[in-house]
Formats: sequence, structure tokens, C-alpha cells
Amino acid sequence: MSAFFSTLSCCWFWLLLGLLLGWLLNRWLCKCCCKPNNLVADKLSAPDPVTASPVNAPTLSSAPSKLAEMPAPAKKASKPVKAAPAKAMVKPSATVIDIAAAKAAGFTLKNANDLTIVEGIGPKINELFHSNGIKTFAALANATVPQMRAILDTGGSRFRIANPSTWAQQAALAADNKWAELKKLQNALSGGVKK
Repeated sequence: MSAFFSTLSCCWFWLLLGLLLGWLLNRWLCKCCCKPNNLVADKLSAPDPVTASPVNAPTLSSAPSKLAEMPAPAKKASKPVKAAPAKAMVKPSATVIDIAAAKAAGFTLKNANDLTIVEGIGPKINELFHSNGIKTFAALANATVPQMRAILDTGGSRFRIANPSTWAQQAALAADNKWAELKKLQNALSGGVKK
């Protein structure tokens, strides 16, 4: 009988060791795999140096006095270079999606451009829109219903049941980070169509 308990205790030991190792491996993988989403959010929330305001930019008068003591760079003999035409500064049309605010409102975004949070868009339609150039909430908000219907028609007959009538409105709210308003609108919808 003691051999039975000895074998059983050995099995319990290996079972507990396996559970512990599985748990540790899961935590490690989650930490490794979840970092890209955080990096995307960090990159999106970082200010763009081109469009950043020069409010805190140092002025010439605040430069250190050692700047004047630096020797001038040696001039190289080369062909004269034509000056490039000045380009007007264009503010990027991409908006920063506040993932934390979306999660606080009850949305689970996989990334900043996860179109599946729009009521009526599933993973397959999201894939279809991404392959046809609509990859952001702003792009979806600017698309018309006939354009969305044409994209759905390219996907085949299984997408004909989808109704994109409110998708642009929902995407515009998401692009503007109006998560509470989007949640309120979606509560009045069923499958992307008003109840």
C-alpha cells in the first residue's frame, strides 16, 4: 500500500511542477507577445517632431557660449547643389487612437486600427477592408456606403447580408476618440442596423 502512495505522491509532484512551469511560461509569453501592442500605442502617442510646436525650442540666445568657440567646418570643393523646392508642412491626417480610453469605455481593441469594434464588422470583413485599402477608422469614416458595398461584393456572396449604413458614423466616432458616444450608438444598433 505504501508503494501506491509513493507512486501517487510522485505523480502529484510532477503534476504540480508541470502546472507551475506552464504558468511561468504563460506569464513569460504574455509579457513578450503583448509588448508590440504597447509599443504601437506608445509610438502613436508620441508627438510628431515635424508637426510639434516650437514653443519649447531653444533660441539662439540660450545657446552655450562655447558654440562660438567651435571651429568652422572645412569646406569641400564640390559641384553647386540646387536647392530643393520648399515643401509646405502638411499636418498628417492620421489621428491618435486612445486605446486606454477605448478600454475604459468597454471596447477591446487588438490594435489602434481594429475595425472589428464597429458594430457589424467581423474579422473577415475587417480583413477584406484592409486588403482593399481601408485600414484606419478615418479611412472607413470617409468611405461612402456604395464604396463599402462594392468592397463587400468583391468578397463574395457571403458578405451581401452585411449592412454598412452606420459603419462610417461609428468609425468617425472611433477616429475622434468619442468612445462613450460610440457605445451609446452601438447600444441602439443590432448588427450595425438601427433596432
